[in-house]
Amino acid sequence: MKRQSTLSIAISLTLLLSMKTFVPTAHGQQGHRFRGGTGVITVGIGQILRITVNTGSGNDKLRVRFAWMRYMPAGCNNDGVCLHTVQSQGITAPVNVGAGEAASYDVQGNGNGVRVGVLVTAGDFNSDARADALIINSATGEVTSHVVIWFVEGDF
Repeated sequence: MKRQSTLSIAISLTLLLSMKTFVPTAHGQQGHRFRGGTGVITVGIGQILRITVNTGSGNDKLRVRFAWMRYMPAGCNNDGVCLHTVQSQGITAPVNVGAGEAASYDVQGNGNGVRVGVLVTAGDFNSDARADALIINSATGEVTSHVVIWFVEGDF
């Protein structure tokens, strides 16, 4: 009788342990990732490229990073097609943006190309995050160009 009892306990434990392996492990919520960017823009001397991200309406909470690349000319061919190479690049530390808040990143123009990417992590897939790119005249503060940045899902 004792042998049957031990055997049934062993089988029960084996079944419990094997069932435990099929239970999905809970992970911390990673959030949904969205990215957008300016493409390469030539920002003149005396101009600022300002990228802003805001939460729109609702209770969105975002984690925002800005990645940038500065380009320099690498020469042109006879057809007028010019190449540019990356001169410097980097990425900012993440910033938390709450409901009703915004974050911005400024790049001073130097007459060469610059590209700024925006990486947003939002807790909600239906996040209402918005981003804009503005070219501003440094002397007057006048906005000379405004572009809406569209987000797609995924990383840089």
